[in-house]
Parts: sequence; C-alpha cells; structure tokens
Amino acid sequence: MNWTKEQQRIIDIKESNILVSAAAGSGKTAVMVERIITLIKSGEDIDKFLVVTFTKAAAAGMKQKIQKSLVKAVQSKEGNIKHLRKQLSLLNRSMITTIDSFCMDVVKKNFHLTEVDPNFRVGDKSELSILLQDSIDEALEEEYGSINDNEDFRKLVEGFTGNRGDEELSEIIQNAYKFILSFPDPFAWLNASVDMMNITGEELKNSKWLEEIKKHIVLLLDGAKGYISTALAICKEPNGPLLYLDTLKQDMDIVNNLCELIKSDDMEEFIGALRNFKAPKAAIFKEKNHPDVDIEKQIEVNGSKNSSSMRAKYKGIISSISELLPYDLDYEMYAEEINKMQGSISALRKVIAKTDQYYKEKKREKSIADFNDLEHFALNILRNTDDNGEFIPSEAAEYYRKKFNYIFIDEYQDSNSLQEALIEQLKRENNLFMVGDVKQSIYRFRLADPSIFNSKYSSYTRDSEDLGDEIINRTIDLNKNFRSRDEILTASNFVFKNIMTKELGEVEYDDKVALNTGSEFSVNTSVELHIIDKNAAEGEEEADDDLNNGNRDEKSEIEMEIESMETAELEALFAANRIKELMKEEICIAGKANEGEKKTRKTEYKDIVILLRSVAGWAGIFEERLIKEDIPFYYDGGKGYYEALEVKIVVNLLKLIDNIKQDIPLLSVMRSPIGNFTTEELLEIRLKYPKEKHFIGALNKYILYGSKNKDDDRDDDEEILDSEFSFELLDKIKSFTKKIYDWSYRSRYSHLNDLIWDILMETNYYNFAGALPNGKMRQANLRMLADLAFDFEKTSMRGLFKFLRYIEKIEKGSDDRGQAKTLGENDNVVRLMSIHKSKGLEFPVVILCGLNKQFNLQDTRNKILLHKDYGIAPKFINVDERREKETLARRAIKLKIKKENISEEMRVLYVAMTRAIDRLILAGTVSKMDQKARNWRRGHSKYFVYKGLSYMDWICSCLFDKVNFEDFNEIMAQGQWKNWNLKMITRSNLSLDVSDEINIRENKIAEMNDFKNSQSSLHYEEIGRRLSFIYPHMTSVNVPTKLSVTELKNLGDKEFTRLRYKIPTLVDIFDYNEDTDKFILDKKISGAEIGTLLHFVMEHLDLKGDLKKDSIIDTINQMEAKKLLTPTEAKIAIGTYAEKIEGFFQSDIGKRIINSPMVYREAPFVFRKKAVDVLDSLNEDDLILVQGIIDCYFIEGDQAVIVDYKTDRIDETKDINPQINKLKNEYHDQLELYKEAV
Repeated sequence: MNWTKEQQRIIDIKESNILVSAAAGSGKTAVMVERIITLIKSGEDIDKFLVVTFTKAAAAGMKQKIQKSLVKAVQSKEGNIKHLRKQLSLLNRSMITTIDSFCMDVVKKNFHLTEVDPNFRVGDKSELSILLQDSIDEALEEEYGSINDNEDFRKLVEGFTGNRGDEELSEIIQNAYKFILSFPDPFAWLNASVDMMNITGEELKNSKWLEEIKKHIVLLLDGAKGYISTALAICKEPNGPLLYLDTLKQDMDIVNNLCELIKSDDMEEFIGALRNFKAPKAAIFKEKNHPDVDIEKQIEVNGSKNSSSMRAKYKGIISSISELLPYDLDYEMYAEEINKMQGSISALRKVIAKTDQYYKEKKREKSIADFNDLEHFALNILRNTDDNGEFIPSEAAEYYRKKFNYIFIDEYQDSNSLQEALIEQLKRENNLFMVGDVKQSIYRFRLADPSIFNSKYSSYTRDSEDLGDEIINRTIDLNKNFRSRDEILTASNFVFKNIMTKELGEVEYDDKVALNTGSEFSVNTSVELHIIDKNAAEGEEEADDDLNNGNRDEKSEIEMEIESMETAELEALFAANRIKELMKEEICIAGKANEGEKKTRKTEYKDIVILLRSVAGWAGIFEERLIKEDIPFYYDGGKGYYEALEVKIVVNLLKLIDNIKQDIPLLSVMRSPIGNFTTEELLEIRLKYPKEKHFIGALNKYILYGSKNKDDDRDDDEEILDSEFSFELLDKIKSFTKKIYDWSYRSRYSHLNDLIWDILMETNYYNFAGALPNGKMRQANLRMLADLAFDFEKTSMRGLFKFLRYIEKIEKGSDDRGQAKTLGENDNVVRLMSIHKSKGLEFPVVILCGLNKQFNLQDTRNKILLHKDYGIAPKFINVDERREKETLARRAIKLKIKKENISEEMRVLYVAMTRAIDRLILAGTVSKMDQKARNWRRGHSKYFVYKGLSYMDWICSCLFDKVNFEDFNEIMAQGQWKNWNLKMITRSNLSLDVSDEINIRENKIAEMNDFKNSQSSLHYEEIGRRLSFIYPHMTSVNVPTKLSVTELKNLGDKEFTRLRYKIPTLVDIFDYNEDTDKFILDKKISGAEIGTLLHFVMEHLDLKGDLKKDSIIDTINQMEAKKLLTPTEAKIAIGTYAEKIEGFFQSDIGKRIINSPMVYREAPFVFRKKAVDVLDSLNEDDLILVQGIIDCYFIEGDQAVIVDYKTDRIDETKDINPQINKLKNEYHDQLELYKEAV
C-alpha cells in the first residue's frame, strides 16, 4: 500500500508518545494496524501490546485485521517466519480489548487487593438500575427520619421536590451520582465543588464563573454588531432606508465602546456605560417623504412596532447583558446567594454518600459490579499514595508497565478523566500511541471529555522529519480523506470553516484540520440540499432572550409532538421519492478512479442510509412510509417493543399473575383473545356492582352472588336470583380466574421463560398472534419476551414481581428495544439509523433528514447543574418565601453547558456529513420560509452560530450569508449555488397524485386478471398438489425438541401423545372462599412441591459451616428474610426437614459430600440423544435435547458420585428392603441419564 508521508511517519516513529489527529476517512485504523505489524516484524511480541478500543466490535475488527496482515506476511515470507507464526498463536490471548474488559482482567487477577468476590459478574443494566433506585430510596428514607432536626435537608426537600413526591429529587441524586463516577476520585470532586460555594465577594471577582460571564458578554456584543452590520447592508441595498445610516453608525460606535471596555477588563467603566446605555433616536420615517424606500426593508431595519427589526434585536441584546449582572458590581450580593445554597447542596452530598454506601453493599451481597466499579477497582489496584498524599504507581501497575512495551488507544477523543488516570498508571515515559479526532467527539452524554485530547494536542510538538529524538511528545495530523468524493469534502469544509471554532466546536477548523481529497471519482456530482416549505401558520421563531433561549412559542407538548410528526411524514415521503429516483438513475454510484474501479453502476437499496439526529418518534413514520412505497427497509434499534399489542397483552397477563387486583391489566387481558370476554360482558359485570371502587371487586361479588344462587337447594330466605343473571358468564369468569391463579401458583417455582411459553401454548396465543397481520414479527416479539425472561434469571434477581419491575425500568429508561426484525441488515435494504450509530461507518449514499429539528437544550434547565470545571450550581431557592432565581454561578455554568452542547451538535453534524462516499443528500422542513431566509442572511458570526436552532440554520447561514430575500428566491429557482444542488419543495410537490394511485391500483388488478385468465389445468394441478401435500415425517413433527429427565423417566409409547402441544380447553371451576374475599386453589401442598422445597434448602446450605439442626434452621430463617421462602414454606422446611438434613450430613454419604474438594449442587445440563433410544417408533435420524438438573454430585478421587434426593414415603412398619428396591428400580433410568450427562 502506498502510504502518505504523514502515515509513514506514524508507522515508523519509535520511542515517542504520539497523538494522531485523524480526520474522517483518513485511514487511521489501517495506519494503526500497520504500525503494530511493523513493530512485530522488528521483533516485538503481540502480547506485549495493550490496544484499547471503544467497542468490543472494534476490538474484534482490529484483531481480525492484524491476523490478516500477519497471515499475509507469513505467506509472502516477510521477515522472521517463525516469529510471525508465534504472533499468530499469541493473538487470541493478546490484550486487544475495551477499557472495561481490560479493567475486568486487572480486577480478576488482583481481586485480593479489593473487597470484590472473585466470582463477581457485571450486572445487567436494568438490574443495576433497580438496585441504585432502591439505594436512593433507602438513603432518602433514612434522612427523612431526622428531617425535623436537619434544616439543610428540609430545605433540599422543599426546594427540589415536586408537589406529588420526591421523584424529582431522586432523579437529581441519580444524575449527580452517575456524573461524579466519571472522575478518578468522585467524592473528592464533590467535596471540592461544595466547598467552592463558600465564596467571598472578593474571591468571586477572580472566579471562573465571572470569567465565563465576561466571555459571553463579548459573544453577545458580537451579535449586536452583527445586527447593526446587517441593518447597514440593508440600508445600502437598492431602495434601502438610507435615512437610518447615521443612526446605525452611532449604534455601532456605542457597541464598539462596550466591546473595548469588557475586553480591557475595566468592569466599573463597562457597567457604567451599560447602565447609561440609551439608543440614539432614529429619523422618523414617513412613506410620503421617502417614496423610493422599500417598506419591508424599512420595517426590517427599524420597524417601530416590530420586535424582530435589526435595531430592536441589538437593543434586546444590550438588555440581556444587564440581566446577566443584575446587581452591577455588588460581588458580595452575588456571593451571598451562592453561599445560602451551600447547606442544601451539603445535604445532597450526604444523601449521595449514603446512596453510594447502600449501592455498594447491595452489589457486594449479590456479587455483582457495574462498569464504573471495574474502572474504579482497577484504578485503586494500580495506584497508591505516598507520604505527601500524591498518587504513585502500585506494584500491580509496575507489573503492567513492564509487561506492555506499547500502549495504543483508539478513539482517544472519547476518553474521560477516570480512563485517563488509568492510562497514566500504565504508561511509561515514551510508549503511548493515541489516535482520534476531536471533531468526532459525540459522546458527552456518556461523559466523554474532548478537552483531554485538546490539552495534549496543544501541548505536544508538531512532528517533522528534522525534529530531534529528544522530543518525546509529538502530534501528527492526518487530514487526507480516502472515503468521500471531493464535492462532499468541499461542502463539509465550507460549512465547518465557517461555523466551527475553539469556542463553539472546541476546535479551530482551519486548513490544518480541513479535509483533503485522497481519492478521485470517475463522475462528478454535487451535494444536494432540499428545503421543504411546510407553509404552516406556525413555525420555529428565534428567541431573543439569551438567558432563556428555548422558551420560544408557547406551545403545548402535544402541539409540538403533532408538528414534529407532520414534519417526519413530509420528510419520510421526500426520502421515499428520492430513493425511487436514485433507483431509476442509470449512473449514481461512481467507482474511485485511482482504485481502478472506473465503471459506474446503478444504486442498490443497500447503498442507501437515512440518518437522523434522533430517531425517537420518527423511525416508525419512516418505516411505515417506505414499506408503503415498496422500499425494503431495516431499522435496528429504537423503542416501541413494549408498545406492541401482543407484548402488551402478555405483560399485562403477567401483571395479573403477580397481583390480580390491577384493573387496567385485568380489563386488557379479559378483553383480549386470552380472556375472550366481550365489551357487553365486561359492562354487565361492572354495572351490576357500580359502587365497587375497582373492577376486581365487582368481579368478586359477581362470582360470590352466582355461587350462592347456583345451588338449586338453597333456603327460601336466601336472596332471590336475578332473572338476568348469566351462569354462562359466571362459568367463563371462574374458568379465567382459576387459570390466573393456577399460573400464579406455578410462577413461584417455574422458570419465567418456561412459564411464558406455557402461557403462550396453553392459551394458543402464540399461534393466534402468528395469524394476525405481520404475524412473523409478532411471534418474534413474543419469543423476545421469553428470551428477556431467560436473561433476567441470569441476574441476581428472581421472581415475577421483580421481572415486571425489571421491564418497567427498561421501558422508562433508554433501553426499550425495537420490535423484532424479519429482515437483516445484510439484506438489500435501505437502512435507517441515528447519526451516533453511523459513527465509524461509511455508505455510498447518505440521506440526512431532520435538518431543521431544533437542538435539545433541556439539560440547561435542570434545577441543579453540574460541570467538571465549574462545580455545582443550584437555583437560589428561598423555601420560606417560595421564590427562586438564577445565581451568578448558575448563569455561568448554564452558558458553559449550552456552548458545550452546541459544540457537540456541531461535531454530530460533522460525523453525519462525512459518512457519505458518493452522494450526500440533505433535507429539512421549514415553516415561515421568508422569515428563515431573512435570518440566514445575517451570516455565521460566532453569535449567530450560537443562536442557530438547527443544522439547517448553520448550513443555510453559510450558503446565504448576506443574500437578500429576492436573490434567495432566484437562487433556489436556479437550483445551483456555491457548487451545491438546491431544491425548494412544497407540500403539494410531495403528495402522490390521486390519478397516480388509481393507475397503480388498476395495473395491479389487470395483472391479477391476466394471471387468472392464463390458468391451464397444469396450474390448478400444481396448486392442488401443494395444498394437499402431506409431510412424510409427521411422527417426527410431534417429537418435542427438548424433554426433561422426569418426562423421559415416565415416558412410554402409549404415553407419547401426552407430550404433544395441548389444545386449550376450559379448566375446572374452583371453589370460592368468601371469608378471605379471594380465590384459592382447593388443594394442599403436594409431595412434589415438598420435594422442591427440600432441594431449594439443600442448595443454600453452607457445606463448610455448621450443619447442626440450629444452624440449618438459621439458614431457613435467613432464606425467609430474603424472600426466598414464604413463611409457610419456611415453617414446613423447619418442621419437616431440619432434623432430617442434620441426620443426612451425619451419615456416611453426607460426610463424603462435606469432605469432597468439589461439590456441585443443582447442576443443570443439556445433551443430545437419539430419539429412537427413547421411543422405538421414531425416526432413527431424529435427535432430542435432554434437559435436567442433578441434585448433587461430588468428586471423589478420579470419580464423580451422583446423589439424588428423594422424599418418597417408606412405611417403617413393614419390611423396608422391598420398598427401597422398588424405588431403586423406579429411578434407575433417571440416574443413568444423570450418569450420561456427567
């Protein structure tokens, strides 16, 4: 491969720390792999490298690339073949991994240095979320106990909770806790931030907070100058209002003076000038005196009643500066507001500390950890403190320093301070290689910190060939893009050179970082921008209040949601139309000329991706439209799974099984095909007992009334039976509720996924769902629910109640899965994904929609703001007077967070525009087109970039800078501007003509008639043959794919039909007990259930502990306390088994178990067995899975001894030997299967 000069330098440099700033498509992965291969060829071993990637997929891809390069080197006999072959054998155990996996390895190997159970596992996300919420609840509950004696906590609660509960405070605690865990020393940061609030007025003068306010004032004044400059330009246009020129020049002088004062840091002079500000009076405009002046231009410059005129906007900016400093230079007043909130934040810190304590205890009890734990555990292992309290590498860190000759970090721009601290303990002086692109740092919501990359980038020395070896820290830029055609790169550079700066974007987008073309394409094309004019009465207006940006038109959430859906529908229709056009074009995808692929080709569906900033609410609309237009479509992700009808019904049924006293789930299931009740029947039940508060109460009384009156022999004085009472409905209700309670009982001992499958089969609901439209998808959704239950039981949680809570956490969080897919991502389909998911990928055709979707700045409105450098800033809340306001610290942090959010949005746009190889198509929907065009003409100064509400604003401000409205319309009509293809689309352009729809339908009918008329007898014979086909292996169809050992033990040919899926039938009616006001099963605990109880207790005994009766009873009581046993079960276990278990462990076999070095209890197994070995009548080639659980087996010498607990009764009044022999024979086959499994 021909490497560029910069790439070759990266490959060759040794004994240096290298930071590579690699632009999109610059081949960073290929270069990193080549550097690794070059080092290996020089004699290094691959297991001496630590290669850290961002994802597991990236790590697997990296290993694959290295393996491929090594194989190629061996085949071509490059270098030491023996050494290269050795590297291939070492590759699988090399440390090419994610930071989390590396930390896991460190902890597992050094668990003795932590409090971690060596057998710990990483907890499921929802499982951990539940534990964290429980910990927060406990911490709050403890503090509530002393609220009367804790003034700070009282003020925290009163100031930061809602009217109906403390969910808001709970969320604040959770967010703050997760935030601080991204730091190497979470509580050190928290303590320092709380201490920072104890500030004097003099200290405030030199604080970061005031410095940020000053920076923002400079930005605002830049905006004021921008408005005045635009007004001056309008005045000088043909028919412009020249009478305002002198006034505008005076305006500009005033603003320039304010700029000089704030930049000189003379705050007293600045505040004096600000308070004395008075805009000069403009000349009075009279139309008769100025007949040549364009009225619209006059209004735009200085319309007296127009708050959106240029002069009104600039004066509004000056007012907003005054609001930033309401107390002028009274620093003591600003400091006092901050100080008064320190008590509440100290109380918050205490609750967070207790939450941390309880959360750690819960995780320790369950032997689980989260990913934050892994990183903190690893850091604690890798560092110690010296006598001065400074951190130094530990003995473990020194081991890794010696082990790893080279450390490689991919996607370095997405590191955080905790991960940086880890690497600091591992690296040597000159063995660090970091590669990334700060322009693609888009994971701030995961607490990535691009400033780490920027800090090194500015402090490292730019590499050159004549740089001396003594320079250890070097930076190299890769800005040649080998992915995209020149037109795409030119368009990207054009946008980002105009909008991305150090202040907004966190990188100066200059020639040094701009994208350069690395590939030539055989056919030229242009980037497309499609503006859809919605022509709606209401549109997105720009807010003028810089402190409250986001409070635009006062619309309800429903109105905004409807507006968003309308926009999504328009853009989905646009995307469908454009895709159909692309599929018709003869030349769309052009090969790269310098790769010898000069042939052009037509577009395939799989070439196309639709990218959205956020898919929430839009993905379903796009899916529906594209499917309707017969465009194959794939979307992997998003939400909506739990909204699917079939999932909702089964989840509601599970809620009933857990607790039948829930009206909404109850009515949902009764009305569904599972209950099969009609609306009239449900009304009959409800109307008979209207005074009952809940439906379940009415249902209970209906059964009680019917049960009393069904008996024909009732006494004469009993209640007279209602002539309209339906005994048929009564039987139906009893059948339904009996089944609910049957499942409820089974849920206590069944695996949840088995219970769900039993329900689906017994109700026939799985087959019913398959018969509905999209049946395959619906059945796949139901299978996913069973799989979810299976995964849940791998966690530390058990039971139906906790499973339902687990689902609730997934629904409320960000983990709601998309519905099951029947198409795969490797099929010839159009893909839709979020921009974040597209990072690192490339596509021949990118359609970027939602350009005018407004940025989400919600996190600047939280009651408590947190920033890594600026600390904690709550609102100032006076709980006694019930008022709140912004503190100076909060204003500063709010402005800083907003700028960082805008910077992140800018980088997200960069990622989106650089995914395209051949075609980049941008689209957005705009309301009030004329107002938007006038806003865009103001250009792209820092202020107007800051004020931009969407990607559309940024792009169009670059394209139409200083373009007046008349010229804008002409440019859009021509369709070409600055090498962009432009198109204005109206709503009517997108709508499918009615006549087109009629033609489509008529053509389809004609095709069907042609087929019908062409039928010969051969066609009908073939159809008949297919419909009457009899499967030749019907016996095998009825063979269950999996049998339990118990089923096999009891199975004979004559019983085979018992194992077939049962057709649902009405269950027996159960008895009603009116004294307890609930339905109960009229049966005692069975022998099988008692046996299950024994197994459960035996599983939880500590074999290394005391196995006397009292200790066994203690264990059973602990199981009850942990909700593993009900009080009834615990009572039975103690009364029936405690003494017998003690006797068992005093027997010979019991002592052998205790003395064994390896004991396995409740050991599950699955193995394959020929079906014919079970039933002679089956096909010899059929296989079944045998599944079971061995009660206990232990290793003794070189043998395994199997123990199976039995609770069968032995009549000691008779000879016991025949009884024992009978039991041995009965269970012989079962134990043989266990033997085969072991």
